[in-house]
Amino acid sequence: MMRIAGFVVLVACGPHPVDPPVPVNAASDRLVIAHTNDLHAHFAPNAAPWIAGEPEVGGFAEIAGHVEQLHRRWGGDNVLVLDGGDIMTGTPLMEFEVRGVRGGAMLDFMEEAGMDAWVLGNHEFDIGYDHVSALVTASRIPVLSANLDAVDGSGVPGIAGVQDHSIFERAGLRIGVFGLTTDSLARLTGTDATNLMQVRSVEEVAKEQVAILEPQVDLVVALTHMGLSVDQRVAEAVDGIDLIVGGHSHTSLTEPVRVNDTWIVQAGSYGRQLGVADMRVVDGQIVDFKAQLIDLIPGTVEPPEASATLMKTWSERLDALFAESISVVPQAFSERSKQAETSLGRWAADMVRGAAACDIGIYNPGGIRSGLAEGPVNREDLYRVFPFANDVVQFEASGDDLLGLAIKNAGADLNGGHPVMQLSGMVVEWTVVSGAPSIVSVTVGGQPLEPQQVYTVATNSYVADRWRYNLGFEPAQLKTAGITVFEAAVDRAKAGPIKAPSDRRMKRIDR
Repeated sequence: MMRIAGFVVLVACGPHPVDPPVPVNAASDRLVIAHTNDLHAHFAPNAAPWIAGEPEVGGFAEIAGHVEQLHRRWGGDNVLVLDGGDIMTGTPLMEFEVRGVRGGAMLDFMEEAGMDAWVLGNHEFDIGYDHVSALVTASRIPVLSANLDAVDGSGVPGIAGVQDHSIFERAGLRIGVFGLTTDSLARLTGTDATNLMQVRSVEEVAKEQVAILEPQVDLVVALTHMGLSVDQRVAEAVDGIDLIVGGHSHTSLTEPVRVNDTWIVQAGSYGRQLGVADMRVVDGQIVDFKAQLIDLIPGTVEPPEASATLMKTWSERLDALFAESISVVPQAFSERSKQAETSLGRWAADMVRGAAACDIGIYNPGGIRSGLAEGPVNREDLYRVFPFANDVVQFEASGDDLLGLAIKNAGADLNGGHPVMQLSGMVVEWTVVSGAPSIVSVTVGGQPLEPQQVYTVATNSYVADRWRYNLGFEPAQLKTAGITVFEAAVDRAKAGPIKAPSDRRMKRIDR
């Protein structure tokens, strides 16, 4: 097992370019790993709220330009480029089919940027098993995930073409890179995919992969999509991982984390930052380690022509279809939270309830992926809020079912650990008794909830599919409303200004 003999950490963040190019091979004893994660179909610059004035930064032209500069500085044989998953879902790029798969243009961007491998994230499964299978088939870059096995227990990959690991030769070293996908996949995506796979424990699989790779390589790298806290847990539990390149939690690690002998890095989200880790290895040991997190300020480097042209082509194509203003936001919806009721969550619940003409609307906060800025709103703005390919669905629920949801929601509000479902047409008053949530009253349409009465409920298809986790009861008489969530949002936006509903639907009463 390789041990870290000594280290030096260099941290850089903010709008600082990487060092000027130096002659190729001037530092040929160093291995350089550049990395991104949680791109979510963002190929163009996005607002950077951590920088004064929130300028737009990033995009694949900048990523490719910085990667090209790293190759010039260190030599192409010294640079490895990795992505920590969730390349899908987030912008209207997902609506276009390339290479026979929706969102396939992301593969073009990644290949032009010189990426060497990527790991499956949970959002690769948003459109179902067939879609992720086609995506893997279309990728010319190795796709990794060692803990997604066939459901029959045969040990073969759960998706044809996915590799447990890949071995690269860089800087005179053999680097073994294995993939891990969050083992919470079963509650994060639909049953269409997870019923066809066995999602194994990330700790168990990490130990297996280290045992396989250590005799063959000089460096063991885990390319993960499971979040910083789980990365730390795995680093604590599993010896022999030298570096974890992570994703899933959208963490901008301005300082790398070290757990025992394992370094952990992650580079934010949406392609706004590029992580660069470089290390010197002598006699099978890392003798120093440096990490940078670079804000990809446009104009810092000269982007490669092919990447710049690809970005321009797709930007123009999307603008032609999605840039038309359809409504206005009088006051920004900036607050997003999985652990509390929000104004945008109330608007989403109102939206599905209105689209299906039901008594009650329910929306999961994790299905709301962006805020809305004050001013004109176009289709792309709404798509970024509701990017999932979900339908509006409707079903029947008894008053008892809804009372159970109210208790579940109050508990989530009180204790965290579970999303607070956003409500419309239903108001819950609750309090705390002996440290536990207690329901004071529930009304539907202004009238007291009747336990035996049957109510109509609207939500999105993900919530209904994962009803055990989201609702706590099985929907009855489930059917589609004949419209997608995005289409319903567009229709509601066209009907008038998008105003934040001010009425609370989850009301805690302190006694």
